[in-house]
Amino acid sequence: MKSTHLCGILAILLLLASGCAQTVLNRSVYRLSDNELNSPDAKAKILKVHMNDGTLYVLNEWSFSGEAEIVMGHGDYYNFNRRLLSSNKKEKDSPAYEIPYSEVSLIETNKLERDGRNLLGISIAGVSSAIYSIYCITDPKACFGSCPTFYAMKEGNWHMISEGFSSSISSSFEKSDVDMLYGIDQPTDGFSLKLTNEALETHVIRYVDLLAFPQELGEQVFATEEGVFYRTSALQAPQTCLAEEGDLRAQVQAFDGNERFSLTDENNLAGKEEIMLTFANPGAVESGLLIGSRQSLLTTFLFYQLMAYSGNHYGHFVARVENGDPHLLKRIEKMWGKLGGIEVFLQTADKKWQKVDEIEEMGPIAADIHLVKLPPTEQESITLKLRLTKGLWRIDYLALAEIMGEETPLRIEPRLVTANDTICREALQLLNDKQKPLVPFPGDQYTLHYTVPDDCSYQFFLETKGYYLEWMRDEWIKEEDLKKAALALYFPGLFMRKAAPAFKRAEPQMEKLFWESRYVK
Repeated sequence: MKSTHLCGILAILLLLASGCAQTVLNRSVYRLSDNELNSPDAKAKILKVHMNDGTLYVLNEWSFSGEAEIVMGHGDYYNFNRRLLSSNKKEKDSPAYEIPYSEVSLIETNKLERDGRNLLGISIAGVSSAIYSIYCITDPKACFGSCPTFYAMKEGNWHMISEGFSSSISSSFEKSDVDMLYGIDQPTDGFSLKLTNEALETHVIRYVDLLAFPQELGEQVFATEEGVFYRTSALQAPQTCLAEEGDLRAQVQAFDGNERFSLTDENNLAGKEEIMLTFANPGAVESGLLIGSRQSLLTTFLFYQLMAYSGNHYGHFVARVENGDPHLLKRIEKMWGKLGGIEVFLQTADKKWQKVDEIEEMGPIAADIHLVKLPPTEQESITLKLRLTKGLWRIDYLALAEIMGEETPLRIEPRLVTANDTICREALQLLNDKQKPLVPFPGDQYTLHYTVPDDCSYQFFLETKGYYLEWMRDEWIKEEDLKKAALALYFPGLFMRKAAPAFKRAEPQMEKLFWESRYVK
């Protein structure tokens, strides 16, 4: 038998009871080998079960037992190298394979249905083939993708305010994320957030907690990227702020959506640029730099391009990532590390540059503000340098703050979860237990309700934990090129240079197409 060509995917969907309605998502299977399982009819009938040990079941008849936590079915069983080990056909009255959930790495198929608890705790993968907008067809690499997206009331209307755990592209990268809810309305009768899934992906959410700090006149609380909170005062705009194009002060003086951004280097997507800043030294007080920013669509494009080049082999790749393969995890991190974050340098008295910190939070949806603590200096002015990849960051706000001290938030869990005016008790239990996750699918929307003490006004942050699961698109599989996929993972610097022309062609219209191709408006 020829070596296996596993179906291309990236969405790994943890399916379980998620409150109000439970979705079982199964998507397209492409081919097992060069000459089989490649027709539309075959796609609709196959369930591929990847095991923790690398073996694979290909089932054409199957069922699930949620109580016994097993997958049962008839079909073929292959080893790691995709050589047939056994065949078990229903028409021969052979007993079904019985596969324990605990030994399954991920499952691939193509059917979307409401199914209760049939796949409790199993990871599901597949290909999105049915839902496209005209904007996605125009440029499939500009298709909208997002992490869990949150809306809050601002000036009396719902405004997109935050996105959760932007860099958590699978369970192996799962982590918590803290976002500032800047400029929202003060609650008068409880506090509510809308949680939405507006893209072709699945979100796996452990918790969504509100963090509250009492507001004091002339003071604000900001968080470091590590999630440590500091109360600050005496915010000042930069005295100078210079980049290659000139003075940036008008663009960074307020967190107002008037962003400074550049275009990528035409020869190297990892090409760097610098921004120079000076502030008046506040004296014998601790100070910190405030950076309000979000990413451009460069990482989105590269992420989608890597998926496309991996094509029909991506199922095996994702199974290995889900199992925590250290080699692959290291390669993925090295690729993103080539782009890097916003590096912050302080100029010392002897005119040398001391690296202070690096802001690395990913995500193109919503801007956030991070505090970078600065070492003390006795110089009259504080001179800083930001080094960043050209075309990767959209900077909205830069300021210096005096740090008054560390703060501990009041943590508030949701008291009620609703969807379509229906109370979702299971969703509430999942979010507050913080063990089994809530799993929103495309188009799902929940409203989270919180009880906030009414003794004073508060400043709010949102802490979320989980990961998101991007769906492969049929259009991307047409670009399968394993040599280019290997180049991205093993020689990311060279890949960034070779990928530059394709991105430069798409760059002028990517932002527009991205927002117009949202699966949910």
